[in-house]
Amino acid sequence: MKEILCIILLFLCAFSSAVAQQTFAEDKEPTPIFKQEFDWVKLTSDEWLKGEIVSMYDEELEFDSKELDLQTIDWDDVSELRSKEILSIRMIDGTIAEGYLVVKDGKLSLVNAGQTTHFTLANLLSIASSGVNEIDLWNGYVNLGANLRRGNTVQFDYTFTAGVQRRSSSSRFKADYTSNYSKYEDKNTEENIVTANSIRLTSTYDWFFSQKIFLRAAEFEYFSDEFLNVDQRLSYGIGIGYHLVDDTRTTWDINAGPSYQITKFNEVQVNEDDSESSAGLSLGTEFSYEVTGDIDYALSYQVQIVSEEAGDYLHHLQTGLEIDLANDLDLDITFYIDRTGNPKADASDNVPEKNDYRLVVSLGYDF
Repeated sequence: MKEILCIILLFLCAFSSAVAQQTFAEDKEPTPIFKQEFDWVKLTSDEWLKGEIVSMYDEELEFDSKELDLQTIDWDDVSELRSKEILSIRMIDGTIAEGYLVVKDGKLSLVNAGQTTHFTLANLLSIASSGVNEIDLWNGYVNLGANLRRGNTVQFDYTFTAGVQRRSSSSRFKADYTSNYSKYEDKNTEENIVTANSIRLTSTYDWFFSQKIFLRAAEFEYFSDEFLNVDQRLSYGIGIGYHLVDDTRTTWDINAGPSYQITKFNEVQVNEDDSESSAGLSLGTEFSYEVTGDIDYALSYQVQIVSEEAGDYLHHLQTGLEIDLANDLDLDITFYIDRTGNPKADASDNVPEKNDYRLVVSLGYDF
């Protein structure tokens, strides 16, 4: 009888162990096989993505997924991160280090030359490609909006914008170009009459001093507008910036600093100089908000305070929506306002309008 009871107990123990093992196997989260040719990110939802780490800044991780293309992921949604190549990180205290990156269980580690260095994850400011992989530090965009009319009205308008950015763990370089052109054909004379012709090129170089403060080490702008009577205007400046808001959906920066401007006019009145030089003050702000996962709102405003002869107050505002369509294609709806406080009269004493407004719908490509 005892033998029978022992056999029953052994059978029940074996059955319970098998059930427990099966339950554990069903509940255990699957872990991918980490292939060296991919970077890996695990979300707090336990989903894994493989692809390439582009950068992390402003509490947002840019990750180029192999299947889902470029994704912007809130840093709070990242549970684990592994890199296939050496990356560069910058900490709040200014420390810069390079190595193979592993973020796991709330800890950050860098592996380089067989040695592992641990950092406090909460003090991480940014992640970028190592200087060894220079091409990975760059990204850019191209947008084109055009209007072509034939028939009773013959007209051609276009707005072309393009830009590049190089972002490392300690610095950021940006350059943006905008060209606006419009003409129509006079039906009576068949003469092409230009009604808009302007160019603006801006570039900045920022150095991340801390998590909140950045130094604008260099700022440059080239501007030309035939109908504003500006042949060319060159502006140089430096400044300091501050992150007012920096969370998962909203960023808001302000910057200020001294500048110097040289302006050459197309035409001037008799006995007037055709160029003006002026020291000034440059003030600016940039705001962005993630409306939804596919729609972003952005606003950029810059004002230069110069001498009255050079234009007095020079305002430039750009605001609008960027809507993701498919892959790297975007639909952009952008509104521009330019205001010159004291426009320069031409040789015929015609004074240009102070305000210019434009609403542009364009198709863009990010690379």
